[in-house]
Amino acid sequence: MSEPAPALGVTAAALARELGSWPRRQLQLGELQALLLTTEPALEHAPERRARLREVLDELVDAGLVELPSKRSYDRSAKPALPRFVRIDRPAPTPRRVSGAGVAWRPELAWAAELSLDERTLSDLRAVNAFLRDGGGERPVVPLRERSLQLFGHEKRLEALIGGQLFFPDRLTLERLRCEEIHPPFVFETIGAAPGVLVVENHHTFVSLCRKLPREGSVGVVVYGAGAHFKGSVTYLADLPIRPRQVLYFGDLDIDGLDIPVHASLLAARAGVPAVEPATVLYELLLAHGRPAPTDNPPSRYRVRNLTPWLPDDVRSASAALLEDGKRIAQEWVGTELLAECRDLLWLL
Repeated sequence: MSEPAPALGVTAAALARELGSWPRRQLQLGELQALLLTTEPALEHAPERRARLREVLDELVDAGLVELPSKRSYDRSAKPALPRFVRIDRPAPTPRRVSGAGVAWRPELAWAAELSLDERTLSDLRAVNAFLRDGGGERPVVPLRERSLQLFGHEKRLEALIGGQLFFPDRLTLERLRCEEIHPPFVFETIGAAPGVLVVENHHTFVSLCRKLPREGSVGVVVYGAGAHFKGSVTYLADLPIRPRQVLYFGDLDIDGLDIPVHASLLAARAGVPAVEPATVLYELLLAHGRPAPTDNPPSRYRVRNLTPWLPDDVRSASAALLEDGKRIAQEWVGTELLAECRDLLWLL
């Protein structure tokens, strides 16, 4: 299940219409700037022109309409840095449909005779049919990508099929294919028996919190999120020895540090684990004691407006002002010595 695309602003919507008929898959930075000026001509000599283009590009990226290049392909001659080019994310041509009738399906796949399928999916179902014919239902349960490789010759093909028209309780299931989803693991430390989990973005702060959190408090497990890796490994929360009742997060106070828990929370919901919430006490300490530093590439106002609502009310407005000013605060300011001084506050987690 994919996230709903956000509604586009007037300028982003106008650019999206231009992209729909653009003759190439790639647009250069100069072409993007020209398209922006056709919609907002007052920006031609305005100092905020680059910032406005950055904001519109962020909207188009979130809507799944363009793809940004790697950070190596950015123009850093002025701030904010801008991509030298973007790629238009156009849908693939609609494949030819064929009927599933006429194939000697196994009883478990009899429903396939009534479907209209693209040729690749029909080929996938034929592979499943052969698997079941050859005793696949008696095979041991293996990790999902191992079975996918055996069936289709590609370890990720089965993941692409899950959630489509083939996977329903009365059609295909992982149990029927004798495989199971494996959640990417993360490093964690058990510090108590409580069902609360605290995820920490960086490993130095992870160590300090493991040492200083009260053993009888509400947090029983501390997780090293490993930066952006937590967006993929959040589902491993379902595999912890203690089923978490609450998942708190503490990271750097910058755009990347907010993007991680916001996206991880969406995946957590799909895995049936609690949403990822901010560790309010720790963010309050960070704002009170951390020293802001300038960022190399300040975020757009669009990014700030879309990510800061995840923060608790007590720190949201101050954090938004900080980020819009092009500054950040590293979470390491909440370190061993400060945690020792504020030990009583940690009981509030």
